Amino acid sequence: MDIASIFGTSSAAGAAAPRKELGKDEFLKLFTTQLQAQNPLKPMDSSEFTAQLAQFSSLEQLYNINSQLNGMLMTQQSLQNTLAADLIGKGVTLFDGTTGIVSAISYDQAGALLVLDNGTQARLGDITRIQGGIQS
Repeated sequence: MDIASIFGTSSAAGAAAPRKELGKDEFLKLFTTQLQAQNPLKPMDSSEFTAQLAQFSSLEQLYNINSQLNGMLMTQQSLQNTLAADLIGKGVTLFDGTTGIVSAISYDQAGALLVLDNGTQARLGDITRIQGGIQS
């Protein structure tokens, strides 16, 4: 079995380009293929085998950490959106001393932007003070 068949790639025209990173499933396929193809009279060095098992374990743990961090990021973004929406109609003071009433929320790649009644846009982290509802 060759590397192309392990990763599901081929050199045929129109085939997808091979991925540049080795995922958990690909590593396990490569590892098991290596074990199946080894010479039984000259097995792999035990320290090399242990090192590869440790690499696989580390890869799996990093994958799990990444999944958990992605979940936490989604939760944080959801909470940020809820907080931003709750500020509509409330007066805020920013670090630079600008004050205004939050009239709208807009979003860009970095997250929520508060739009004040005076046209100023600010991030949630720029707020130093929040006043109650609309003032007359």
